[in-house]
Amino acid sequence: MKAAIRSRKAISPLIATIILIAICVVGGLIVYSVFMSTSSTLSAKGQISVEAIDLVKATDGTVTFSITVKNTGNKPAESLTVQLADESVQNLQVAGQNVSADNPLQPGQQAVLVYNPSGDYVVGNSYNVVIRAQFSDGSMFVDTKGVMCRFG
Repeated sequence: MKAAIRSRKAISPLIATIILIAICVVGGLIVYSVFMSTSSTLSAKGQISVEAIDLVKATDGTVTFSITVKNTGNKPAESLTVQLADESVQNLQVAGQNVSADNPLQPGQQAVLVYNPSGDYVVGNSYNVVIRAQFSDGSMFVDTKGVMCRFG
């Protein structure tokens, strides 16, 4: 019986070490691949930044409000509205049409709104502007900025 045990050979320590290193490298590559595929999905975000905003009251009393926003996220915006003070909500436009599911604001694109609000705005006063965007995945982005009415 003793002779049978001695005739069996074990794997050499060098080969065992190489196999273990190979298993660790392959496992690490699999973990890296899974992490990178899920992190790119999770890092998708919707964000809108205000590029320019202005509220001007002319000598004849007419008021002009203008705003330019940019989609700085990486998802298209399917709805983009602005509300100045207590005025009604206004839709922003891209390429001459309202931002919508059929005409979304793509990442990197700008949208513009220019209109004459009906409220009584006082030169020197600051007014809140609320920007709301809804993105293709249903997520929302809301930001509030202040604009000072100036004489022009």
